[in-house]
Amino acid sequence: MFEIKDKVEDIASNVEEIAKTYYRLSVIRIADKGSSLAASLLITFFVAALLFFAMFFVCMGVSWWIGQKLGNPTLGFFIVAGGLFVLLLLVLLLTKKLLHPFIRNVIIKAIYG
Repeated sequence: MFEIKDKVEDIASNVEEIAKTYYRLSVIRIADKGSSLAASLLITFFVAALLFFAMFFVCMGVSWWIGQKLGNPTLGFFIVAGGLFVLLLLVLLLTKKLLHPFIRNVIIKAIYG
């Protein structure tokens, strides 16, 4: 009789240890995903900042160059600003159908993939 009671206590102890181990594993997985997401966001922010400054100086140079070719530097800046405005308009028009689903899918793959 005592043997059965001891076996039941051992099984209960093992189940409790399995539950604790599963909980610790879940915490480690969450920490791993969170740290990966934070690192990705930090790298993305850094690359975006570098891209912003690179594009800023490229646009300034192109504006200056176009202005020199036309003999009016102000006109060069307005032409480049108009081109950027058209690009902004395209991005805004394509946001709902292309950009939003694409970014959503990338985030979902980063979380669950």
